[in-house]
Amino acid sequence: MGRLISIASGKGGTGKTTTTANLSVALGRMGFKVLAVDADLTMANLSLVMGIDDAGTTIHDVLAGRAEITDAIYATAFENVHLIPAAIDWEHVIRADPRKLPENIKKLKSQFDFVLIDCPAGLQMDAMNAMLSGDEVLLVTNPEISCITDTMKVSIVLKRAGLVILGFVLNRYGRSDNDIPPDVAEEVMEVPMLAVIPEDPSIREATLEGIPAVEYKPTSKGAEAYMGLAKEVARISGLKAKVLGSAY
Repeated sequence: MGRLISIASGKGGTGKTTTTANLSVALGRMGFKVLAVDADLTMANLSLVMGIDDAGTTIHDVLAGRAEITDAIYATAFENVHLIPAAIDWEHVIRADPRKLPENIKKLKSQFDFVLIDCPAGLQMDAMNAMLSGDEVLLVTNPEISCITDTMKVSIVLKRAGLVILGFVLNRYGRSDNDIPPDVAEEVMEVPMLAVIPEDPSIREATLEGIPAVEYKPTSKGAEAYMGLAKEVARISGLKAKVLGSAY
């Protein structure tokens, strides 16, 4: 059975979508069959980051009862990686019922090694339904005290809801001299820190090109950090890279 992992945070703009895209491609390069799901029903961006902008059927159609979840799965340009995109127009948003997310996404557990769910920020209903679609959670935060404390609050709520917190990613570290150090962030969060993703212009460039950094510029510091995150997620999951001779 595959792993259903919700990518979550306390604030918007922490890099959940970028993390979902890069982790998906990194795991795909390791030989795992991966599905990335855009479950941010009001601020969908994952398809743009992954280079798909012409999807006919989306997660919104599924949640509106107009399509089956399998109808919304698309192959991407990246090896072993598939995507369920979300619509970007308000008409689709108002027709979709976010309460149907968990029952639909959990149907896919046996079809992929990893299903990564890009969730809205915070603890509102749409965010909670997206996060509860997973069995486990990977938190994404920035090295700012308000962001870390908000993400910690999300962690506490999700633990009480019965989800397993895999750990957190400290994203965009090094953009300010006032950044919270990784060891302090881990102490505040009280969950394992799985990766530190440095501030890297290559990641921003890659996003503008619609290509995750691990594919766009694999030798950049940001891409290497995301590959390290993928290796750690696979280790925690008890899985080994499927690519024969893979360095990962």
